Parts: sequence; structure tokens; C-alpha cells
Amino acid sequence: MTHFLEISSTLLGETAMLIVIAVVFITGVIRGFAGFGSGMIIGPTTAAFFGPQMALAMISIIDALPTLPLAWSARKNVNWRELLPVVVGYAALVPAGIWLLKSGDPIALRWFISISILVAVAILWSGWKYHGPRNKPISFSFGALGGFMGAAAALPGPSVLIYWLASTAKAIEVRANMIWYLFLTDILIIIGYLFSDIYSWEAFYRAILCIPGYLIGIWIGSQFFSAASETVYRTIAFIMILIAAIVSIPLLDGLLR
Repeated sequence: MTHFLEISSTLLGETAMLIVIAVVFITGVIRGFAGFGSGMIIGPTTAAFFGPQMALAMISIIDALPTLPLAWSARKNVNWRELLPVVVGYAALVPAGIWLLKSGDPIALRWFISISILVAVAILWSGWKYHGPRNKPISFSFGALGGFMGAAAALPGPSVLIYWLASTAKAIEVRANMIWYLFLTDILIIIGYLFSDIYSWEAFYRAILCIPGYLIGIWIGSQFFSAASETVYRTIAFIMILIAAIVSIPLLDGLLR
């Protein structure tokens, strides 16, 4: 415990760490409200300070156990027939994403993360709808893309969100599906990262310091969801994600520092 307190004191003395803690709190509000957005906001910001591998390791820790209460409360609204093929597809391409994360150049990976987020937000916010078939192989394919992007760039959500938002499902079902999709895929990512030596003690300590604010943010966001319209629900999440992606591109490193 003494060792942990000493390390925590040192880390909390870093301006970068304090900024990340604040970003994680805001992300918790969005996550509790919209059911998604963790990797899309925390990922590029944290990668700008600590590098992609550290950022993705932190996200997987931050977003795992704290979301248990959120997943439990959303369990009755999940469409398991839609969810399960997507999760299986996700698992299939996680190894490919981990390979890219371990072998890719850090700056190139940051560009990949930021550009992927900007493209995803542009597609989602434009209102573009997927009008193709909605069967198990298609669900598997969208999940597989999520698995690759999730492991390589902490972006498991956009491809699947595009698929589900284009359906006739209500916001409450989409939100519940996303919460459980992200919860289950967090477990898969943690297993994959453990076997690939992505984790470090530094990532663990930094993540632990972020979790209290994240939990508080999730609780606050959950309170807002019931009173919000579907338009507000999507717009607020997209604005926050867009800001994080733009501010965190490598060209603006001077601004962050």
C-alpha cells in the first residue's frame, strides 16, 4: 500500500496525468449517458501523452470492472440475437489488431486512431444508414471489424454502432446492446493483451487513478439518459468524440503539452 501511495503521489504530480483523469471523468459521463465513447475519447488523448500501447492498456483496465453496474442495469433491454454473432466476430480478429498495435510505429498508430475516429463520427453523424441484409454472417462481419479496430486502436464501437443505429431498434435497445458488447469485448481484449505482454505496472497504476472519476462520471451520465431525447443522446456523444479526435492528432502535440 505504501508503495502504491508513493507511486500515486508521483503520477498525480504530472500535468499530463491530471488532464487524463479529467478526460476520463468526462468520458464516464458520456459512457453512462450514451453507452459508448470510452475508447473514442480516452484513446487519442491518452495516446498523445503516453503512447498508443500505454493508452490502450489503460483503457482496457479503466473500462472493465467499473461498467459492471452499468451492464447489470441494461441487461433487460439487450437483444441477444443481435449481440452474440457480433461478439463472436469480434473475437475472431482481435489477434490481428494486437499484432498491429505491437508492430506499428507509435506516431503512425496515433494518426490511425484519430483519423479512424473522425471517419466514424462523420459517418454516424451524417445519418447514413446501412440498408444491406441483417443476418448472422453480416453481424459477424461488423463485429470482426470492431475486433480489429478495438485491439489496434481502442475503437471497438464505431462499426457496430453504425450497424445498430441503422436498424429500427429504439435508443434504449441500442444503448443496452452497446453496453453489453463493450463489456464482453473488454474481457476478450484483456485476455488478448495479457497473452501479448501489452500491460505494464505503470499502465495499471495510471488506470487505477482514473477509475474513481470514471465511476462518478458513469453514474452522472446514467441519470441524464432517461430524460434525454434520441437526438440529444446522439449529438452530445458525437460532439465530445469529435473534440477528442481533433485535439489529439499528432500535429497538435504542442497544444496538449
